[in-house]
Amino acid sequence: MNKVPELQKNNSNELEEWIEDFWQWSCHIYQNQEVSKICIAVQDTLGLNVNYMLMALWSNYKHIPISLENWQLIETDSSSAVDAINYIRQKRVALKGKSEEAYQQALLIELKAEQQHQRLAIQSLYKQFLGFRNESLAQENLKNYLESHQVRTEDQDTVQQLGLLVQNISL
Repeated sequence: MNKVPELQKNNSNELEEWIEDFWQWSCHIYQNQEVSKICIAVQDTLGLNVNYMLMALWSNYKHIPISLENWQLIETDSSSAVDAINYIRQKRVALKGKSEEAYQQALLIELKAEQQHQRLAIQSLYKQFLGFRNESLAQENLKNYLESHQVRTEDQDTVQQLGLLVQNISL
């Protein structure tokens, strides 16, 4: 019986490592101006979520498969954070040009909300990953994310460019 709590503690430590690794990796990748430009363009034109695109790319980098069903659960599990980010973003954008101090403060709050969103999404992924850890399924995570949102093939090229760019930066 002593091994079960130890296993849970190890899983908790591993989960925290995933969360921190994904956050640090995302910050590093997003600093690249081409990456941030493509992410925002895809977010604005296709309505895709930047955190989920980064998560798809990070999980490819880590060899963690994400199926279509996994994406649905991840998005459901972290939907409240997405709603909060959208609300904060609307308020921040409304402050632009009015009060630089308030705008910067809203930007920091939005960044914290983004970090919380990533935490929830990684927790969901990790919970699912424990269930299929020993399976050797090779999935194209970003492609599955795009397909889960029924993104047309011709629109996928831009997002795939993001994947190649991030892959090169991650090496």
